[in-house]
Amino acid sequence: MNKQLRMALRRDAELRNLPKPQVKVLGAEYAMSFVCFTCKTSNMRHFDESPCDYPDTMECPVCKDLTFNLGRYFKPPKKSDSAQWNKVKFLVEHGFLFQKIRIDSNTHESVPYPKTLADAKEFVVKYKKWARGITL
Repeated sequence: MNKQLRMALRRDAELRNLPKPQVKVLGAEYAMSFVCFTCKTSNMRHFDESPCDYPDTMECPVCKDLTFNLGRYFKPPKKSDSAQWNKVKFLVEHGFLFQKIRIDSNTHESVPYPKTLADAKEFVVKYKKWARGITL
């Protein structure tokens, strides 16, 4: 008896457990980053609705404080990098939620976000037209 036949007999007799095929969960094509400034964590969340209907804030799964939706482009800094967390918090306080900022509507090029807190202060003044209202 060859191997294929033996395997088929075991499958039919339910002696061979095969992994169940994975079913793709229908939903958004991408997840959003929700950031907590209290415990310095970022969590990706999917929702069964349109991305423009995603909530702006949620409860943090770690510390139960408030988390903020910083979009799909946000890359969180390390927990130990306080300078970067201060910069991110400063930007969020001023309405910059890491959405793409495009100066010219005829191009796909976007403005890079600042690397330091000092650069962020200039960035907030220069691009205040693109800020969204949000309260921390």
